[in-house]
Amino acid sequence: MATITLTVSQKTLENMYQHYATQIIKIPNHTLFQAKTAHCTITAYLSKKVVFQGKSPELEATKWESSLQSPSKSTPALSKLPAQIARLSAVGCDEVGTGDYFGPLVVCCAYVPQDKISQLHSIGIKDSKMLKDSEICQLAEQIEPFINHQVLILPNQKYNEMVDRGMNANAIKAFLHNQALIKLTANLNPYPDYLIMDEFVNERKYFDYLHQLPKKPSIVKENLYFIQKGESVHVAVAAASILARASFVKYMNIMSKKINFDLPKGAGNPVDLAGRRLIKQIGKEQFKDLTKWHFANTKKIVK
Repeated sequence: MATITLTVSQKTLENMYQHYATQIIKIPNHTLFQAKTAHCTITAYLSKKVVFQGKSPELEATKWESSLQSPSKSTPALSKLPAQIARLSAVGCDEVGTGDYFGPLVVCCAYVPQDKISQLHSIGIKDSKMLKDSEICQLAEQIEPFINHQVLILPNQKYNEMVDRGMNANAIKAFLHNQALIKLTANLNPYPDYLIMDEFVNERKYFDYLHQLPKKPSIVKENLYFIQKGESVHVAVAAASILARASFVKYMNIMSKKINFDLPKGAGNPVDLAGRRLIKQIGKEQFKDLTKWHFANTKKIVK
């Protein structure tokens, strides 16, 4: 079995997601997707590393080699931040639910002042992907009362309406993050020196999405930095990740109780199996409102 590994640009990663959308088989932790073609299995990581593995990986890898990412361009914004950024007041922004068929899309922007940083570290605030859901909910309860934050939850019914209007997942995330920043910074005085976005798309594309919205919103630009793996740069991003995940978990629990059905997370095979049972139980229209309908799971379930 042969293996080829590429490091691609954010835009190429987005294009790959669209290209392989109907062949996605699951979304493991820390990945954007895992897809299977006749030639190989493709695993695309959020770090922009893509692994092609199988009998003929070169047949898929060569499609993308012309758009390889230059390592020197990977973290330009990081060099603009002061070396001591981890010890300075900052807003952190992150989101969850992008890869979940049933779960909502949740974004959070959280402001951590300088005098709260050591306290957050001491109680174990770190990237939510490294924690169990039970641990995340416990940590969220501890930090919610004493840091300013703004959480926005987009139910899948609204998500589907935005997709139907021509928006993709990154455009929707850009819209929600901007709205959360507007609400959060309106209550902060003085305005923060550092707003750190855990980069899901590059800065140029982020603002392109906002400028393309039919109703032009106010756009938060001042002191906004786009950083890969932002949770390792400042605890504010990790706090935003935890608060977003906790809201996601609570929402999923509420919806599961409401329809008397345990909604699974992610977009793998267990989701397909659960979806086939659920669509028979509640009907297609109500089922659609619980899902991100454009996911490849829909074809597997509805057929």
